[in-house]
Amino acid sequence: MKKIEIYILGGFLGSGKTTLLQTILEQEKKRKKKVAVLLNEIGEHSVDTDIIGRETLLRELLNGCICCTMKDQLELQLLSLYQQHQPDVIYIETTGVAHPLEVLDACLSPIIAPYIDVKSIISVIDLSRWKDRKKLNKSIQKLLVEQIKYSDHLILNKSDLVTKEDQLSLQEEIREVNTKAQMSRTTYGNISSLEEINHSVHSPVDNHTELHVHHHLHIQTMTYQFEGKVIKEEFEKWIKELPGTIYRIKGFLQFVGNEEDTYLFQYSYGIPYSFPQKKSFPNNLVFIGEKFDKEKLNKELKSLEESAKQKSFL
Repeated sequence: MKKIEIYILGGFLGSGKTTLLQTILEQEKKRKKKVAVLLNEIGEHSVDTDIIGRETLLRELLNGCICCTMKDQLELQLLSLYQQHQPDVIYIETTGVAHPLEVLDACLSPIIAPYIDVKSIISVIDLSRWKDRKKLNKSIQKLLVEQIKYSDHLILNKSDLVTKEDQLSLQEEIREVNTKAQMSRTTYGNISSLEEINHSVHSPVDNHTELHVHHHLHIQTMTYQFEGKVIKEEFEKWIKELPGTIYRIKGFLQFVGNEEDTYLFQYSYGIPYSFPQKKSFPNNLVFIGEKFDKEKLNKELKSLEESAKQKSFL
């Protein structure tokens, strides 16, 4: 099954996200790729839409932020693009105040997860703003750090606005925040090649779908697709024994004995919730966390399915 590559493009207000996106789109045209763009703006109108141009397959998410108030709309737009247009790649340009992990979480809907491959979270940093960040209020300073910390490729933009010496010292400061991300220093978001941001390694586990975020990123994600049902008590016991490095689980599954219902399952920092749904949904769970054993999770979930299958014959 062909998957759509997803690139999340973030960075604070005025850092140069749209300029970078223009460069990316020009290079994607040369590669003959079918590209779609999702633009998110807090306001009622997106000036960036006019800049990017209508010849690009473009969807707008206005009057809100996909990391908080518009998660459902993002899910619907991604599903619509998959079903109607089948692009090779989608670039999501976030609002300047978006948190990378919240945007990633919004992308990992269990409904759309089997069809997409999140390749990278790219953050654009205005070096001149980073240099003067102490002049900003504490909450914005914290957001700037978070945007750097939870990205796997950092575009150090507007390098022409600081001295050569400052470029080096600022890069060292940023490297201390994120020790593993790839870095590119740019002026006007002019990356030399898409290979700078498109490099990734993908290795599925068994026949289950593993959603891939670049290996440099601090956060891991995985999608498990159920082939059958599980026993509710056994599943709940298994959930209680999960490692603390799994922060979030969401998705749908079916329990033995509840033949009609699919359950929406949510798990956040150790607290599980499940709600019966009358509609039919794909039975899969999306896991988000750090340094968890994907192969072990797959084996344990498969074991839960096998246990349910065996006991149903008793």
